[in-house]
Amino acid sequence: MTLWRALRRFLKGDGLLYSGYLAFLSLLALLPALGVLFWLSQQSAIIRTADSAFRDFLFTNLFPDTAKQVVAVVDNLRANARGLGVTGVAIIAGDLLLKALALNAAVDRIWGAAKRSLWGFIRGAFIVLMLVPVVMGALFWLIRFIEKFLGNLMPALRSPIETLFDPIEIGVPLIAALSLIYRWVPARLNAWASPLASAFLVTLLIEIARYAIVNYFAQIQQLKSLYGAFIAFPVLMVTLFVLWALVLYGVALVAEGFGSKLRLPTRGKVVARNAKRAGT
Repeated sequence: MTLWRALRRFLKGDGLLYSGYLAFLSLLALLPALGVLFWLSQQSAIIRTADSAFRDFLFTNLFPDTAKQVVAVVDNLRANARGLGVTGVAIIAGDLLLKALALNAAVDRIWGAAKRSLWGFIRGAFIVLMLVPVVMGALFWLIRFIEKFLGNLMPALRSPIETLFDPIEIGVPLIAALSLIYRWVPARLNAWASPLASAFLVTLLIEIARYAIVNYFAQIQQLKSLYGAFIAFPVLMVTLFVLWALVLYGVALVAEGFGSKLRLPTRGKVVARNAKRAGT
């Protein structure tokens, strides 16, 4: 079974080890990444909109309320990026590049031996650091805009519209971002079917994991008693670890060809099918 084979590949490729490593790096990189986006947002209204939407997506959908205490502090501190300047941005961007290469190393370890060119590293880093946040922010902003427009257009149906758009707000940006990562970060991949199918499944698993963390893990009384006001830190770290584990499991799914046999019917097949039905 593809799901089981992917799990074996994930574990054999030190997926859990890399998940913890990337979770730690993500926590360290959260402030620099948001700082760079903040500095860039001062240079362009378009980037400012995408930056705001991307942060809104992170805080609204991916991080539990308990962990948002830490994220809120980080978001306040990022205002210091106003005085970064080009040199500061270049230094931080270099630091983020090293962290992006860590993701590349994790993908290569799970994917298997592959000769990656310099362009392959640059492409993967660009996808992770620049394209993914912009795409997620833009899609989230667009979905929010449509939701508010429909809510204002039909005030009586505002509550059902919000309920309907809740899974769309997190699902569509995540599927798009993961599809980009799964399509362009691994080596030797020239198709979209498996990245899209894997991104859809991983997004579903992220939703389930997030529900479990919010409603069970973050509510454990013993954990609250042990950490007290600092409970936000373990919740955030566990959330990041689980997210990265699922993302890397998606890499294993793509490597195993999950969903690669799925094909949309072409125009010729549709015509032939309709002719066959008409004949019968």
